[in-house]
Amino acid sequence: MDPFAATRLAAGTACLLFAAVSDLRTRRVTDRLWIAIGSFGLILFGIQMSLVSEAGTLSANVPPPEVLALVGCSAILFCAIFFGTPLFGEEGFRLRPVRVLAFLVAAALFVFPAASYLSSGRTIPRALVELYPTPAMILVYQGFYMARILHGGADAKGLIALTLLVPMYPDTSPFPILAPNPLVQDLLRVAFPFSLVIYVDAAILFLAVPLVLFLRNVIRGDFGVQAFLGYRVPIDRIPSKAWLMEKINDRGEHILVLFPKRGGDRSEDLDRLRAAGADRVWVTPQVPFMVPLLGGFWLAFIVGNVLLGVLGLGR
Repeated sequence: MDPFAATRLAAGTACLLFAAVSDLRTRRVTDRLWIAIGSFGLILFGIQMSLVSEAGTLSANVPPPEVLALVGCSAILFCAIFFGTPLFGEEGFRLRPVRVLAFLVAAALFVFPAASYLSSGRTIPRALVELYPTPAMILVYQGFYMARILHGGADAKGLIALTLLVPMYPDTSPFPILAPNPLVQDLLRVAFPFSLVIYVDAAILFLAVPLVLFLRNVIRGDFGVQAFLGYRVPIDRIPSKAWLMEKINDRGEHILVLFPKRGGDRSEDLDRLRAAGADRVWVTPQVPFMVPLLGGFWLAFIVGNVLLGVLGLGR
């Protein structure tokens, strides 16, 4: 295994172990951890690009401007996740000139590499094309969080930090076990970035949770679609690390919410349910995603893209 790949594997494992323990205990992970591992990833990539030429031999070359532009774009977007006040908040849109300027600089840095090569009639190097998804995935994971595909803020921040830790497919020879078919390998390296492999592998491991919940509910005689997502408990013994799946809406209707939103007033919801005569309610557990994310991280390095094996695209 390439020493840079081994360093990334070791650093990511240590980070995710800490995150998994914290997530299990408190369902929270400090932002400082993600800031540290993401910053380490940027520094490590800068060192790697300074030492390794395109041919793979050691050199004293400074990273070319096009590479630095994409790294700079990624760094700006990464910092925007953790620092400063968002443009959109509870009060709506607020114009923040410094933040807008930062995003404009990031956009210019993103466009510069491709424009530089295309304007001169040169072919964009494959390595540069493979680096392009790095800043793009920062926005994708933030979008996943806003769309509630990723339920917790730490989940999105963790994947963003891992994107910077492993910005391109690492050289893990003789791994991964499930290497992509050579016919689609180059396409997958761009369309399916390595951090997305980590996420998909983690999601596959996470599928064990609905199955365990369903079996538990079947044994107890509780059925329905919600049996894959939660379980019933006495209304006065709801676990602190769970979300309510039942509510009384403003029209007085007793409804089931399969995917509860973050936040809300639990006390008010419980008072309404008690007033409606409910004694047992459905809840969905706040499952610590850091545990399967740690497993997905290792699967990505050693096994590869598990989805490829399912779809038969591995060799």
